[in-house]
Amino acid sequence: MENLVLEIKKRSSDELKNNSSRRLRKSGFIPAILYGLKSEPINVKVELKSFKELTKGKGISSNIFNLHLKEDGGKAKKIAALIKDFQVEPISREYSHLDFIRIKMEEEVTIQVPILILNEEKAYGIKEEGGVLQHALREMEIACLPKDIPDHIGIDISELKIGDIIKVSDVKVGDNMKVLSDADEMILTIIHATQLKEEEVAAPETEEAEPTVIKKERSEEEKEEKTK
Repeated sequence: MENLVLEIKKRSSDELKNNSSRRLRKSGFIPAILYGLKSEPINVKVELKSFKELTKGKGISSNIFNLHLKEDGGKAKKIAALIKDFQVEPISREYSHLDFIRIKMEEEVTIQVPILILNEEKAYGIKEEGGVLQHALREMEIACLPKDIPDHIGIDISELKIGDIIKVSDVKVGDNMKVLSDADEMILTIIHATQLKEEEVAAPETEEAEPTVIKKERSEEEKEEKTK
């Protein structure tokens, strides 16, 4: 996997004041934080347009970033990092905050890798038996060296029949990777279409929930206060 080169800039003291993150986003930047490897956290910013162009069509959580940290009057510092966490706006779906974690290329990292279903249109249980795919798990947690992080984990379901189940333990990965997800967790199965309809009817009606922020662990203001 090719590393993604991204320029980041340290936020000024004015850009760390109350409500500054909102103003920063309006000016076309994503507030972010860089931490890890026992170094002091740094509040930084990333140009939204550049970030979206760089990551278009890629799973951002499984890519290594070569960050170029530009500071006033100095040479850009190069830092290898992963995105540990991110937030998006509930309505616009634009990125609103990024958490970068420093890594060493010679040390193992733990990461969530997306699962890619292969040959769904050829699956026996779907094409010949009229079943439907029920997808339960969309990412697998693995540990490996940064250079060995895969873009995805592919699962070929062309031979899968109605009633067949694929669990985490059924997925084979390279010797350079360790699977950390629960071995008994179901990834997918093929079920009868009527069974899916029955499940939908049986599901209790609930009030529509307000959109929530993806992977939100703490508020941005709390993060900034913590790093001041």
